[in-house]
Amino acid sequence: MKLSVLSVCLLLLFSCNNKSSQEKEAGEDATHLKIAAYNVEYSKNATGTEIGEALKPYNFDVVCFCEAPGGDWTKNVGEVMGLKYTVVGKYSTAGHKNKYKTIVSKTPFYDYEEVLMADTLHTATRAKTKIGDTEFSIYAVHFPFGWRNQAHIDETTGKIKAFINYLKERQNDEISVVAGDFNFRPSNAEKKNMYYEMFRDISMDNTWKKLGVDCTKRNTYDAKVSADSGNGEVIDHVMFNTSKIDVVGGEIIEMEKPLSDHKPIWAELVVK
Repeated sequence: MKLSVLSVCLLLLFSCNNKSSQEKEAGEDATHLKIAAYNVEYSKNATGTEIGEALKPYNFDVVCFCEAPGGDWTKNVGEVMGLKYTVVGKYSTAGHKNKYKTIVSKTPFYDYEEVLMADTLHTATRAKTKIGDTEFSIYAVHFPFGWRNQAHIDETTGKIKAFINYLKERQNDEISVVAGDFNFRPSNAEKKNMYYEMFRDISMDNTWKKLGVDCTKRNTYDAKVSADSGNGEVIDHVMFNTSKIDVVGGEIIEMEKPLSDHKPIWAELVVK
């Protein structure tokens, strides 16, 4: 009788432990994407190798660059980081020299598209990649900044709206991740930003609130401004569909010696 009771207890213990292991494995099996964004200021202040070496320790799955030089610059940076798949956008931002949106990845790209924001001066460089069985649509962006006059503000608003409308049509069918220099601050308790609210209206948000980053006291531009004296210019973001993805890590990367006028940012995303 004692043997039978002992056997039952052992069986129950094994079952419970096995269930816990299965639950743990299910959590561990969730698809993660570790992604960075960096406006490199056309590699003016640092070589591609220096930038690649600075980012390499983070072991990113995907990095989106803006203001990247054309040619083999992105390929060379990717090789330093161990990311061998590359997409270089077709159009340089605002028609300027060496200001391309580019992407590097551990996993292959496919279905490349240059998404026009009304014209070729401002575009989003889009490509798909798979991590495990999960397909992501990655967008590298560098938005215009409307400030000169009302006509310039209206032009910027129209372009961002065009991109938002493009994304809106695809939110049921894809897992969208948008990363780069957005050139706007997110809304805060003092002031709403209409461009940020456009993303919220299509169930997309940035990572900062969930990560506990106070965007009024930090900055991603100017990189010479330290974290403890931030100017509130957090204008680089990773945006994602909050109904499909959660954020479990990320930060603004503070460098002792800035390699650009912007600071790199990163986020670790997990598919729900």
